[in-house]
Amino acid sequence: MDTSDQAGVANDQGNEPYRPYEPYPDAPAAQSIPYPPAGPHGYNTYGYHPYAQIRPYPTTMPKGVRAAQIISWAFGGLGIALSILAGVLGNYELCGTLIAGFLPAFFLALFAFGFTVNGNGIRVASIIFASVGILFGLGGMAQLKPPGLLGLAASITILILISKNSAADWFKRPH
Repeated sequence: MDTSDQAGVANDQGNEPYRPYEPYPDAPAAQSIPYPPAGPHGYNTYGYHPYAQIRPYPTTMPKGVRAAQIISWAFGGLGIALSILAGVLGNYELCGTLIAGFLPAFFLALFAFGFTVNGNGIRVASIIFASVGILFGLGGMAQLKPPGLLGLAASITILILISKNSAADWFKRPH
């Protein structure tokens, strides 16, 4: 049935007659905004690139990430060396205490090997384990056991260096 025949017929939801939709009113003509002429190398005459909010991805590892990587390796290596030394000397209780105290450092040292090739997940995991290392360092300081102040300082340093924007850009770059 054609809709033009139903002009006076009531619809199924009430007693109002059927009315076809009215067309939208015409919009006013858009004013053309003149764009500045393009300058050299894609920059406009105002001196900024039109897509300035897009930051280029880093091609080399930032210094902060490299420092966090080296600190992680040194911190984990120190924990392994001290644990092995305590085991060789026969002080097994100290060996267990060192392994437990330096456990976040061992994981941070493993994660540091992935700083060059892995994505943001390794950064998040490093932040989590550095936070756990801070707690272990505080507990070690309170009980006068390893890693103590060294663990606290190394974990805070790693956490700060990995949490920077340059580190986030490095880990979020396309691979």
